[in-house]
Amino acid sequence: MTPHLSLHCYLQDTPSDQALPCSDMTIHADPATLRAIAHFLLASADEFDLAQECAGMHAHLQDAWDGWQDDFPDLVVVAA
Repeated sequence: MTPHLSLHCYLQDTPSDQALPCSDMTIHADPATLRAIAHFLLASADEFDLAQECAGMHAHLQDAWDGWQDDFPDLVVVAA
């Protein structure tokens, strides 16, 4: 498998129909939140690995994390 990474984002309070490519991403979080994000990313990678066909698969942090708060930005991972 060829490594793949692209980052896309929606700007806060700016309406857009399509996510924009991002050159970098900053995560400003406490250690517990970083661990929750890491757990989400690892679990998503495992789920994508186990899928027969992962094209189009995606997962939302807001759906997977019990500590989610409505004012947090969502983190969406998409299988490559």
